[in-house]
Amino acid sequence: DPWLILYLLIFFLIGFFVLGSLMLAVGAAVNDMTEAQSLQMPLMMVMMVPWFLWPAISRDPGSTLAVVTSHLPPLNTFTMLFRMASTQPPPWWEVWLSIGTGLASVVAAVWVAAKVFRIGLLMYGKPPDVRTLIRWVRAA
Repeated sequence: DPWLILYLLIFFLIGFFVLGSLMLAVGAAVNDMTEAQSLQMPLMMVMMVPWFLWPAISRDPGSTLAVVTSHLPPLNTFTMLFRMASTQPPPWWEVWLSIGTGLASVVAAVWVAAKVFRIGLLMYGKPPDVRTLIRWVRAA
């Protein structure tokens, strides 16, 4: 289906910008790779969740689990594509709602990354933890 390729591109770009922005925030907050590893772990776990849920979603693409994760950023970029490629694709309004949610999450991720980037480049010394990053976002 040619439309599926177009949706693949749209969801790829959404996922790329959301996860790329968050990775940029991690990179701006730390001084070296060893410090970055502890902050990247939550992002890596979020990226793995759709692959853990894939068997359940492919078995029943209309289930509550599939519908909820299709609209929950940043999982929506993966799970909506799983659902669209299934034998029971979701209705068009769910696809576009997921795209809208994804675009809103791009804006939010870029905003968070900008806040962390602004403070993270000025701070030097002790590596921040997740709690400190949240404080930076609130303060900036």
